[in-house]
Amino acid sequence: MAISPSSSSRSKTLVLYIIVAFFMTPSTSNYLSQVCIKSKNPRFCVQVLGLNSHRTPTQLTQEAIYVLLPIASRTTRKIHYILNVTKDDNLKEIYNVCLGYYQTTIDRLRLSVEDYLIQGLYSNVNAVGNFAQEAAFYCENEFQGKIGHVYASTLTGDNKNLDIFGSIIVSSINVLINSLLLKE
Repeated sequence: MAISPSSSSRSKTLVLYIIVAFFMTPSTSNYLSQVCIKSKNPRFCVQVLGLNSHRTPTQLTQEAIYVLLPIASRTTRKIHYILNVTKDDNLKEIYNVCLGYYQTTIDRLRLSVEDYLIQGLYSNVNAVGNFAQEAAFYCENEFQGKIGHVYASTLTGDNKNLDIFGSIIVSSINVLINSLLLKE
């Protein structure tokens, strides 16, 4: 059965209406839109967290952390590999600094899920999200920080992801805190 141009056009229009309705749902029930709109990359946020707008801010925070953990772990493996093959001492120093940032971020993310969220220590989760963003920034800047040397960063994409996910965590925990304040 062939699809006529008019039915294809109607399908596209329907999809557009669904997307618009998604973002126009009252903000008290659509936490996903609140979280993503406040992140550094709303489109990426929606792609990663999906279109299921019926999750709580706690669930969105956990999901962002659970998505970031394997990404950050993959970056640490990449850094270990680079450390094993590079001969440049300045680059080794840079990668070791970045490795420290990523390992600390991973440890803090695990604490967030295993401890901070459970105990309601939301300011600690917020600090972890902020730390992830700072770690991305400082790691990227390490490649420019050696006097007399400018190195091309091989971690730019990884640092960008860490920064965006950090902003999603900060945004989701802030939405969680605000939702709890509204209940009081």
